[in-house]
Amino acid sequence: MIRQIHLSTRRVIPRGPHPAHKPRSLSSNPSPSHHDLHSFLLYAHRASLSPSSPTYIGTHYEYVCLLALRRLSFTLTRTGGRSDAGIDLLGHWHLPSLPYPLRALVQCKALRSKPSPNLIRELEGIYAGAPPGWRNGRRDGSRDGGGTVVVLCAKREATRGVREAVRRSGAPVVWVMVEELEEGVGRVRQVLWNARVSEMGAEGMSVGVKYLPQRELGGKVEREMALTWKGEVWEPDTGKKDGEGEEHRGDKGSGFERTS
Repeated sequence: MIRQIHLSTRRVIPRGPHPAHKPRSLSSNPSPSHHDLHSFLLYAHRASLSPSSPTYIGTHYEYVCLLALRRLSFTLTRTGGRSDAGIDLLGHWHLPSLPYPLRALVQCKALRSKPSPNLIRELEGIYAGAPPGWRNGRRDGSRDGGGTVVVLCAKREATRGVREAVRRSGAPVVWVMVEELEEGVGRVRQVLWNARVSEMGAEGMSVGVKYLPQRELGGKVEREMALTWKGEVWEPDTGKKDGEGEEHRGDKGSGFERTS
């Protein structure tokens, strides 16, 4: 499923943001003290929240994943809170093959231990119990969305067991490894999806290695996984709003590597 691709041409497909309507069964205002990574860091400082506490680690990673997934064409909002039904982020995944976005339910795991197939089974439970209006199939009377995918973000690479669990799952599962390099900066290191996702619109999509400009990384060569579409780089414009944190970096001077 994962291929590393070198491309000399680049194609930018503008995609405006799509509002992520939050289901009524989820908290409509889970964290009134913060709404993005910057405001969370300010809140954590005011509240003397320890960076080693589970609440800090989990919430911080959710915001890091939200920013990183934007570069894969996800437009998401954070749910959080005690009544989140296991869903940390929700929104849409914009694919060039579809005239409408897919709905996306995202779970973020800031675990440092090796991931296990149990994570995929937990994700399947979230898919089966998705809130009304976010289950598979189009909404009544709406042109929005042809289905729902469930996404798991983790700090570690998928093990062989996890890969097999993703492949065999009956749910449309996407696995994304988001590594946190420094405060607030996340890099997409791995992207996997199964046949169910391909059938819903990801057919023709692939994954390549993108090299980021050295001038923005203190002279150090950095790379990140990026999406490709029909042999071309796909860099969607998700219409980032002011104050949402880190912008997509590397539009100029970026490169891709083909190894297959």
